Amino acid sequence: MSESITLVTEPGKIMLRGALVRSQIERLASFDLPELDGQVPGTRMEVALGQVRAIDTAGLAFLLCWQSQAAARSVSVRYTHPPKALQPMMTVYGLKDLLAVDGL
Repeated sequence: MSESITLVTEPGKIMLRGALVRSQIERLASFDLPELDGQVPGTRMEVALGQVRAIDTAGLAFLLCWQSQAAARSVSVRYTHPPKALQPMMTVYGLKDLLAVDGL
């Protein structure tokens, strides 16, 4: 069984921990991007992925969904410290120009 997904928030930042895989994403109460304290249109948000232990295509879709939700709020999102498995998936699916990921 995969490690559950947990979210830790602080101003301007969300830290994801655990396995960003379909079986764990389905267990989440909500797929919505959390609104952070002080977040207003035009601000920037970091989503730290350094403690994500596994990711699959459902996890990639989850990150795309969050990026779309952020854009709808006029907030830019930047994914940092991506797991190694993210880059090959982004390349295969032609998403390198769609997701803002530092460290790839």
